[in-house]
Amino acid sequence: MVEVLVEATTRVLLKDGYEACTTNRVAEVAGVSIGSVYQYFPDKESLVLAVMERHQEQLQAAMVVRLSELANADLATAVHEMLGAMLEAQRLQPRLHRVLLEQVPRIGALRRLHELNGQYAPLVEAWLETHRDQLGITNPSVAAWVLIGAVEGVLARVLMEKPGWLELGLLQEHLTRLVLSYLQPNVRRSKR
Repeated sequence: MVEVLVEATTRVLLKDGYEACTTNRVAEVAGVSIGSVYQYFPDKESLVLAVMERHQEQLQAAMVVRLSELANADLATAVHEMLGAMLEAQRLQPRLHRVLLEQVPRIGALRRLHELNGQYAPLVEAWLETHRDQLGITNPSVAAWVLIGAVEGVLARVLMEKPGWLELGLLQEHLTRLVLSYLQPNVRRSKR
């Protein structure tokens, strides 16, 4: 039942937006009584939070698999492929991602979003630690935090301001240059 309600909430958010997303509307779309909604979710915000959690889990699952596949790749390949995977994940449901980005602060779920995003930070940190001899960083923990924040910040702005850029390979190239410049600041790169 929870999954049915989360899916119905997702459909309402995508079709009608946050303002029109009510527990009554979710019950109607799910084909259940309002009492069934309240049995699992106390209010609209908890429904939206559940959608956000599911969405983040899907994005992170793709990232975890991809990061583990790149464990032995050279730095440039790993960064390029990982950023490509992140962009690919963002293209799965960009409208939903945008609605959630707009509404998460409104429902007070920023802390939960940061907790969810932090789940794969240890994987990035471990990868950085493993490749530390190739990198210009002294603290992999801080570097992982900075990198994740920088890339997520750019992706959030792209979703809000330039969603069409998700389809362009150019964004991947620019993010790759940004990350590589941070990780290996003294390496000269060709212009793309």
